[in-house]
Amino acid sequence: MGNHLSYIKERTEMLEIVHHMFDRRLTNAAGGNIAVQVDDGKLLVSPSMMSEDHRCNIAVEDFLLIDFDKNILEGEGNISRESDMHIGLLKNFAYIRACIHAHPQYCMVYASQSKPIPSVTEATMQKGDCGAIPYTRAYTPELAQNIYKYFDGMRDKSEQMPLGVVIPLHGVLCTGSNLTTAYCMLERLETDAMCGIFKNLI
Repeated sequence: MGNHLSYIKERTEMLEIVHHMFDRRLTNAAGGNIAVQVDDGKLLVSPSMMSEDHRCNIAVEDFLLIDFDKNILEGEGNISRESDMHIGLLKNFAYIRACIHAHPQYCMVYASQSKPIPSVTEATMQKGDCGAIPYTRAYTPELAQNIYKYFDGMRDKSEQMPLGVVIPLHGVLCTGSNLTTAYCMLERLETDAMCGIFKNLI
């Protein structure tokens, strides 16, 4: 299955990641999507409603190959409504080659309160606290613009290491030089969130 498709290796890795995201409660049925730049001006993106309709139970052929203008080059269906936030980062930051947007259960506590996630573990010490952008309605051009402004405002770090940002009332977005580093950032951010919530119980 899917042997006629390009970028099979990248598609297979993306499939593994989205399964981990759902199984490890790093996203929920309310949403989540990923994008990976696979060539100059080309990226693979997850399909629309990946979480809500399919609970991340998708196949390699469901990922869509698109360009920065959101033209579908390979695949069928609709791209995620949140592709603009990924494209803005992948197009304008040389370091960033992968983005993951998710709704992790502990990070969502901070997102629900529109609060940054403090760095409380060694795994994020170099990156510092994970900030929060101003509240912006989902699926809007303004949301993609505010996410871009956040990473552009700390470009010295954005061009050197994986980072995350809290999207108020919505979730988080993590970046990386590849899908592995972006996913690792997501796990690290979720651990900081969990530790921050439970720290006063011990």
